[in-house]
Amino acid sequence: MLGVNAQAVMQKNNEDWNSFFTLLNLKKEGKLPPHMDHVSPPGYWKDRETGKRRLMIVIRQDRYEVDVERRVIILKDFNLEIKFVGRLRWFGRQGRLVIIYDDTRNAWYAHIPVEVGVEETRTGKRSKFIVRGERRTIQVATPRGNRVASIDLGINNLASVVVSDGTWLLYKGVRTKEDYFYLQRLISRIQSLRDSLKDKLLDDAIDELNHEMRRLYGKLVRRLLHLYRNLASHLLKQLHELGVSTIYLGYPFNIAQQKGNKFNTNMWSYRKLMEAIELKAQEYGIRVFEVVEYNTSRVCAYHNVEVKRHPRGVVHCPKGHKLHSDLNGALNIMKRAIGKIPQTIKNPYPSP
Repeated sequence: MLGVNAQAVMQKNNEDWNSFFTLLNLKKEGKLPPHMDHVSPPGYWKDRETGKRRLMIVIRQDRYEVDVERRVIILKDFNLEIKFVGRLRWFGRQGRLVIIYDDTRNAWYAHIPVEVGVEETRTGKRSKFIVRGERRTIQVATPRGNRVASIDLGINNLASVVVSDGTWLLYKGVRTKEDYFYLQRLISRIQSLRDSLKDKLLDDAIDELNHEMRRLYGKLVRRLLHLYRNLASHLLKQLHELGVSTIYLGYPFNIAQQKGNKFNTNMWSYRKLMEAIELKAQEYGIRVFEVVEYNTSRVCAYHNVEVKRHPRGVVHCPKGHKLHSDLNGALNIMKRAIGKIPQTIKNPYPSP
């Protein structure tokens, strides 16, 4: 009875190893993605912090059904119905179901990959295994024009965006930093308490403190992802209205690859922010190209000479003019991508 699901587990394991060997070959050829500097083999399905195995259920794509009206997932081989909450966003052919337990929230989470808009099998027959979500297509709009935008990611300002018509959009990172440092302080206090009383506390008490640290860290990650997705949603809506069809997204290579302070290495998941922007761009049919932004903040975008950075994020060009440092970075990214930049910049758009 459980053979098909055991097969699904083995298939998932094989996919992990195939992915590892693919990345290993890319490393030998010097073609690893820019955000990767090493490759590790797949580990056991366990929590890295606790060392305990993660509770996980793997179900083959044809051994479950999603009943939208009753809000249940039906596991055929277990004669079991699991109630679920949340939206079913995508409509299409379902993939392998993975259900994972999150001990920090005392909740189970179901992950269902969906081939959006696909309702047929590989043989051309109508599939019986369809998730009937809200949307049948990823793209919901087409670009209104042929303008270009460039994006410089940062810390004090999450994103500085310049459009080829001179429009400037600035997204500040104050809220993100506040949330990060607040939750990090709580985590640090608990860690300090645990370390100072380590020899005096029972194992159960230490486990409870570790559990609370993991809970707060999970809350931090979810909060940051929420902010990133909100930014991406607002930004892409604005760019679509401005007639942008192509985005050049600056990739902060140095920050991602080199050591730095805890804010720009541990917390600042640039890759997650970039993914949020790239995924949202698909909905508007806007193309996104990544551009390594190395040295884009050091030279004047207009005169190609080295600039001096002053307080409050202003750079001074030896030719006698001043620029906002993040604006200068975004302009240099555009210049690197298409070889030209707007000569007149409008006041920045208001951002949320």
